[in-house]
Amino acid sequence: MSRLPKEIRNNLKEEAKEWDTTIAGEGPEQVQKLLDKAEAFKVPRPARHPVSLRLDPFDISLVKRLARKKGIPHTQLMAIWLHERIEQEKEVASKNGDAGK
Repeated sequence: MSRLPKEIRNNLKEEAKEWDTTIAGEGPEQVQKLLDKAEAFKVPRPARHPVSLRLDPFDISLVKRLARKKGIPHTQLMAIWLHERIEQEKEVASKNGDAGK
């Protein structure tokens, strides 16, 4: 299921059809001009909730070191990893027919 409301999804589909129709008859230079004029689509995200976890100090120092190498805060790196794992688990659950259980 999409996270976007149905009205927004329908508007995006209509806009995509308009772009396809417009771009189909345009040359590469004209397409680039149209793309330069396009507005970025932004979806408002709900505020994040702080969570406290008790982790092994060695794990924390390792995560901090890895995050420093990537140039991002360690909390952001952990959030990215957690999100990726949740997505993997959702895929596995949907393949097994366990979605939402």
